[in-house]
Amino acid sequence: MFEPENAAGVTAPAARRKRLIASVISIAAMGIGVVHVVRPDVKIDGTTLALAAIAVVPWLGDLFESIELPGGTKLQYHKLEERVDATEQRTEEIRQAADDAARQARVALVTSGSETVAGGSPTERVAQLTHEFTELRRTEPSGPGRTHRQEQIFAELVRLTPQLADMDLHAALGSDDGGTRLTAYARLYAIPGPEHLRALVEASVEENVPFNQYWAFHAVGAVIDTIGAGRVDLATARRLRSYLSRVPENSDRAWALRAVLTRLDDDAA
Repeated sequence: MFEPENAAGVTAPAARRKRLIASVISIAAMGIGVVHVVRPDVKIDGTTLALAAIAVVPWLGDLFESIELPGGTKLQYHKLEERVDATEQRTEEIRQAADDAARQARVALVTSGSETVAGGSPTERVAQLTHEFTELRRTEPSGPGRTHRQEQIFAELVRLTPQLADMDLHAALGSDDGGTRLTAYARLYAIPGPEHLRALVEASVEENVPFNQYWAFHAVGAVIDTIGAGRVDLATARRLRSYLSRVPENSDRAWALRAVLTRLDDDAA
């Protein structure tokens, strides 16, 4: 999910996390300090002062990186923040990878089913699914239920669109209708056509339906896997890279696009 940034370029969750870390450290240090003071055999000494200093350090994180305790022990506040940030980032990456794999597995499960077409010819059924997708987005609020049905529609399109011999992919990619564009992404996901890569990339970065854009990026990845990253022209690669900053950072679309860019980067290396 996209989060707004403050003037320093720090996202709202990051700012809240820093305040939480600061609060926990401060409360813990002050608590130890109180215990140290109220005990009858303890005086206000260097240890108590050091604990008080620890309580202050988190709030002065922009001025001090660490504090050294009596005996040479050094506490590095920023190192702690970096570890928390790294752990959270890794957890988010694992979650996104698992979610991405689950989505593709659900699509594969549907496409591996029976070839029997219910409700008419492949052309008629694709038209029905296209209309259903457009109406679903128009009438149903965003949520898990709508997303699940959209995945079912996409999976059916992946299975059916290869059966359309006369499908005009360039026209579908440039359509004003989201359902029609989805049929093009499904076809190129099922049968990656190298000759359509540039048009597909352009459609993917101009796509205004998040669900569509997620699968458009996967279709781009499928085409690149087919032709090899080394055959992707520089302008197309730059178009994808320049668009990454415009995708919400922790979204599934960003994950899908980064996976495409990783293919290109691995080839360049």
